[in-house]
Amino acid sequence: MSRDQMNAYLDRFDAIQREMLDEFTDLPREELRYAADNVRWNTVRRVLLRLGDHVREHTTQLVAAREDIGANPTMPQRMLARACADYGAFVGAVVGLEDEALDQVPEPGEWTPREIIEHMITIQAWYLDLIRVARQQKEVVDKD
Repeated sequence: MSRDQMNAYLDRFDAIQREMLDEFTDLPREELRYAADNVRWNTVRRVLLRLGDHVREHTTQLVAAREDIGANPTMPQRMLARACADYGAFVGAVVGLEDEALDQVPEPGEWTPREIIEHMITIQAWYLDLIRVARQQKEVVDKD
């Protein structure tokens, strides 16, 4: 099965998300009151709040559409989807985090933001390799 069109859509969506993060992460609070050219979402604040609502609204719609057309995700796809949602929360946690804060220790004995991020990158790559190797070896385990 081909997923070229879906991958292209995801690339476009990711690019827009990255552009918004790059452009608006340091948005001054006073600019939240700037007028937006829309009757319903008439300020920058309302448009920013709408970003999350819009994603939730159409995610719900897409889930229903998939159910209705019989294109339900498989169990592995559901697991990956959950990981993607958690990745979104992780990205949300780093929005606005400045380089100067990366090495600050929150509490004695706690990891710095840099250590947490580096750990996440290292372990995600390790998980990717674990699954790749397991798929090559094809050794079935009785219980997991």
